[in-house]
Amino acid sequence: MSPTQKQLLFAADALFLDLAANASTKILLSHFSSTNELVIQHAPISCPLPQDSRLTGLNAVRSYFDLISVHWERKDLCLDSQNAITHPTKTVTVHGSVGWTWRLSRREWTEKFTCTLEYDDNLKVVGMVVETTSPPATCVMRAVDMDSKAPLAPLRARLPLDMFSSPVSVSVSTGAPTKVNL
Repeated sequence: MSPTQKQLLFAADALFLDLAANASTKILLSHFSSTNELVIQHAPISCPLPQDSRLTGLNAVRSYFDLISVHWERKDLCLDSQNAITHPTKTVTVHGSVGWTWRLSRREWTEKFTCTLEYDDNLKVVGMVVETTSPPATCVMRAVDMDSKAPLAPLRARLPLDMFSSPVSVSVSTGAPTKVNL
């Protein structure tokens, strides 16, 4: 039996509550299907080739959330609106904003986004597409920080993994209280 609109919205709320709480990658992965091929994407809405940032598989989802937790802290996750479509796609579209803080420099910014979640019949996420609707530079996957020891040298130049050329999504776990509007 296909999930109802109410069930889809409840599943999306549960995921965003864990994101707002900076839950561990292990907890976040519990919202994703372990039996279907997963797709995750996070890019500015103006990106000419957003599919180039599309990653597939459970390991890609894990890497997305791990990458975010290493480099950024999430705060003030606010959801402005939600809409669920039960047939035929089983999707929830969420509009909101999130505050990001670089772990190294403590610099902060806000990213506005539209997130489309696609679910299977077991209410597990099989697709997550995040489109940054604020200016492209606010997309966490495009973020560039300055090294606190060399303020004019971008951190990007010294990262062992070129995370900026191969898009990946991530989440952060800080344990700090987070504001959530659901």
